Amino acid sequence: MELTAFVTEVYQSIDQANANKFASYITPEGSFRFANHPAVAGRKEVEDFVEGFFKSLKSIRHSHLESWESGNAIFVNGTVTYTRHNGTILALPFSCTWKMKDQLINEYLIFIDSSDLYK
Repeated sequence: MELTAFVTEVYQSIDQANANKFASYITPEGSFRFANHPAVAGRKEVEDFVEGFFKSLKSIRHSHLESWESGNAIFVNGTVTYTRHNGTILALPFSCTWKMKDQLINEYLIFIDSSDLYK
């Protein structure tokens, strides 16, 4: 699959809060780390983690996505806009590194300062 299409599909699954679809992009043994939280490993564990994260927010929207590849890694930068359940909005820049294996994400690393997200 072409890089831009793959990146777009992954972020659409997140913006639709579809944890099952999102997890389908992760290898069965893959890991996921959001900001300074401990990494979770295993597709089902990743799905459970992101499902809980999605429920903690009213909505998520990614924009201004830029992506490129080097070797077995994909790098994505952009802006994520979180809408909290109380209606307040927080937009933050982010950067992700996806270490790929067999055309799926084997290690998903999100670099973001999320310290204000639940304030």
